[in-house]
Amino acid sequence: MTRTLTRLGALVVFALALTAAGLTSGAGALASSVGPTKIGPHQFFGGLVNGVLQGATVKVVCPGPASVGRALPGQTLAVMSPQVIARNFGNTGAKGRAIAANVGPTSSGAVTIIFTKYNHPAAFPTDIPVPCSGTGVIVFNPLPGSHGSAPATVTVTYANVATNG
Repeated sequence: MTRTLTRLGALVVFALALTAAGLTSGAGALASSVGPTKIGPHQFFGGLVNGVLQGATVKVVCPGPASVGRALPGQTLAVMSPQVIARNFGNTGAKGRAIAANVGPTSSGAVTIIFTKYNHPAAFPTDIPVPCSGTGVIVFNPLPGSHGSAPATVTVTYANVATNG
């Protein structure tokens, strides 16, 4: 009995430590990834922008009073296989084998980044125009589209480093 209580106590301390580190609540729990490394059919997935599922910040350099600029280097896009399903997650559907992240306005020649594995980040493109401020949505589409497939979305805030730090 004492041994069981000691183990239970250690487990509670461990859980409290994880909670204090932010790993068991909110986006931390959702960002945990399990399952296959390779993307395949009938899998739920989430998109990540700079490691965040929702409310990500994309740092942008904008010259002068411009309304569009370029994303700073060192930022990332990725897809993950979640432990918990959120409203903004997608599904690869019956035939999905890859996921495409579409970045930038369609009129600007948006860049599409193709993912075939989970947890393998790609560089956020720095060669396309993005807004200097405001919010937007980055869409992660399963490829090929098929029965049951659905995109994942990540809401982002564009922040001009010249004015927002």
